[in-house]
Amino acid sequence: MVAVTGTTQLARQMAMTRNISLLTTMLNQQNQQLATGLKVDGLIGVSAQAQELGQLKSRLGTVENYNSGVTTALNRVELYALSIEKIIDVATEAQSAMITNRDPAFAKTAAPAVLAKSMLDQIGSILQTKDGSRYLFSGTNYTDNPTNGSLSAIPTVYGAGAVPGATPGYTVPFVPVANGAAVPQPPYLNTGGGNQQNYYDYGNVGLYVDDGEQVSYGVSATEDGFQRVVDALVRFRDATADLGTNDGNYQVRVDDAMKQLNLAISDLKTTASRNGYKQQQLTEVQDRHLRSQDLLKIRIGNIQNSDTAEVSTNITNLQTALEAAYMVTSRTLSLSLVNYLK
Repeated sequence: MVAVTGTTQLARQMAMTRNISLLTTMLNQQNQQLATGLKVDGLIGVSAQAQELGQLKSRLGTVENYNSGVTTALNRVELYALSIEKIIDVATEAQSAMITNRDPAFAKTAAPAVLAKSMLDQIGSILQTKDGSRYLFSGTNYTDNPTNGSLSAIPTVYGAGAVPGATPGYTVPFVPVANGAAVPQPPYLNTGGGNQQNYYDYGNVGLYVDDGEQVSYGVSATEDGFQRVVDALVRFRDATADLGTNDGNYQVRVDDAMKQLNLAISDLKTTASRNGYKQQQLTEVQDRHLRSQDLLKIRIGNIQNSDTAEVSTNITNLQTALEAAYMVTSRTLSLSLVNYLK
């Protein structure tokens, strides 16, 4: 009988089998890295920086969420800009219409009241601009329509023979009062119930754009420019009650409507300028977030991304080692039993 002493061929074979298993596992891991471009979980370089990696990914998610909100706000601010521009265009057309229709002889055949009503409805349509289900010009109460019905249906405010420049039965501009107190208001506004102090307060329409940083934005239907442009068109429309009966008063009333319209255009331009500032402010925040996202992604990549060239070299070396191990194993298996046990 042959005594089995020291390291037998069987023991060496078992060691080679374990080596083949280890090489196969390592090769699979390298192939996985090559396919995904990421280090395999648990490899040194990921596990050693797991806490840092988790913090970086958490911060990236936070920045992306902030940026998503800023993008939504920027889209709305752009809608405000386009809407205000359209209303200024309507107001500019109204200027031309008032100048042309100041002549009573021309106005009697031009139907200025019909033209004024059409412009009122154009403005009303713009003030009802929505972003999804959100009324943009309703301030904090964005689920409510900011206009109280069709603007062309506003009842007569300045009757026949009205004194030009007279104050109507409501306050222009609209001045909110705390605690929901009764407030005279232009009839085209839908002020609803509750606390009117905040009903159209665009200053309360804001969002957090970063940790501890908040930006308010928005344009309210109660702002002077919108009120005055509607009031100017109402004055122009109502002035036609004197057309043919008191042409002199009609002309003076059209001039009065023009003064109100000029104030309205100036107010609208101020509103557009403020909205443009908010657009610039939000754009700067968005640019900052995009830069942060890029830096965070680079830092995350430095931890978890694998080096393709290095991985390819490792795969080649592992394949060579594995082939050599198989060859040694194959030769071992071809030995006789006596030699196998030596």
